[in-house]
Amino acid sequence: MVRHFIWSQIINRRRPHMSEDKIKKTEVDLLSTAISRIISSEVLQSIMSNQLPLTNDLTDSNKIYCGKASILFVDMRESTKLPEKFNADQLVKIYRSYIRTIVQAIRYSGGVVRDFMGDGVLAVFIDSEDGKSEDKAVHAARYITTAVDKLLNPALDQAIKHRISCGVGIHTGKITLSKVGMKGKEQQENAENEFGIAWIGNSTNLACKFSGAVGNGTIFISPSTYSALTDIDGKQEWKWIEIAKGNNILNGYIAKQYYLQLDDDIAPCVAEECKPVLGLVDELKMQYQNQLAELTKKSEELGKKEQFLSEKESQLSRTTAEVNKKAKELIAKEKLLNVQAYHFYLDVLGSGHCKAAYVVEMGQDFWEDNLDELILAGAQIGKDEHTVKQEISYAMVSIYESLKKYDKAYDFLVEQATGYSWLLLSTVQNIVPKVGYCERLKTALYQRLVKNDLPLEEREEFTKIKDWLVFVYKK
Repeated sequence: MVRHFIWSQIINRRRPHMSEDKIKKTEVDLLSTAISRIISSEVLQSIMSNQLPLTNDLTDSNKIYCGKASILFVDMRESTKLPEKFNADQLVKIYRSYIRTIVQAIRYSGGVVRDFMGDGVLAVFIDSEDGKSEDKAVHAARYITTAVDKLLNPALDQAIKHRISCGVGIHTGKITLSKVGMKGKEQQENAENEFGIAWIGNSTNLACKFSGAVGNGTIFISPSTYSALTDIDGKQEWKWIEIAKGNNILNGYIAKQYYLQLDDDIAPCVAEECKPVLGLVDELKMQYQNQLAELTKKSEELGKKEQFLSEKESQLSRTTAEVNKKAKELIAKEKLLNVQAYHFYLDVLGSGHCKAAYVVEMGQDFWEDNLDELILAGAQIGKDEHTVKQEISYAMVSIYESLKKYDKAYDFLVEQATGYSWLLLSTVQNIVPKVGYCERLKTALYQRLVKNDLPLEEREEFTKIKDWLVFVYKK
């Protein structure tokens, strides 16, 4: 009862009296004045020295501090499941011992903690006389993994049969910080000041993403951090990796169980791996298999059509056989995954060449989704978008003709004239009158003929097309 009363007093002291369904005019004026002051004031920039400014040292103004720093973010894995397994007293012991471990590792490595986000901890390291920010941040990360696996986990495992798993991410780059919040006296005299520091830029965000991509004692650092490390021998512990995280691809270096030495030989007490770290090749393999399953499903649906689709069933069966063959080759030869994925999408799109009914049946979204996947796969093997479009231009012209999307068919005619090995006059005569323009196509034909990279028979066909556009076709 007493505990409830004290807590209520704290809440009431912090919270002003609420009016029902209305914001008071005095509060509107107060906020409008503050917004106007912030927006109209000039932003003043100051370069950080070898020491981070404290929140209390910053002014409530548009003054910002800029500089290079290494940002470390560490986050506990599967912490949301802890309340389901432990009571409140046990949770207090887990979180307090975990945070205490993290803060000491950061502080004794030359960094400062600048934010707590649930069980996530954000730390900042800057260059100073005692070392570079990159070296100090990596030392802190190794300190964390060592202390968690060799000191904290043995104690938790013995006391409550639990082991903590966490991932550490580090990125080095430019940071900008500013004081944000509100003075307590603007609201009421006995309210405390509510200020903090806003970290502006992508360095903090990248460190968080790196941390979230790994776990179980793994450290993930960005290339900018790795390149500045002074421990040449220690660099051998790091492995280059590309990780697909949502719609992003994270590039950098990882080290797993990269412990610091202890005076006493203590065996690590490691948490079970929750989810393996998948490299980009593995992620692409999974995406490829999902795409294959979707295509197989559509193949089965088309197989149920009657005589009208019999010819298309045969074509789709051959395509499915090719896809299955590629899938088996892909599993056996992971090193060729990107190349095989690229040719897979070439084959899928190529199957729509001169197959109007099949193209319409599959729909525009199907073909354009596979075109997007082809462009992405091409980028992975060093092909730019125009090169990819030129290689598949013959099929995309036919597909967009079948879909009656003549503007898009014309765009691929230009790509075909620019870089593909053949082009038909009949196709040009069908598409150009429907779009009503041809300048880009004529330019591409002129440049291709000057380039002189075509066999004699195809060069004659290109010349016929050019002459038809110049002397016969009229807009």
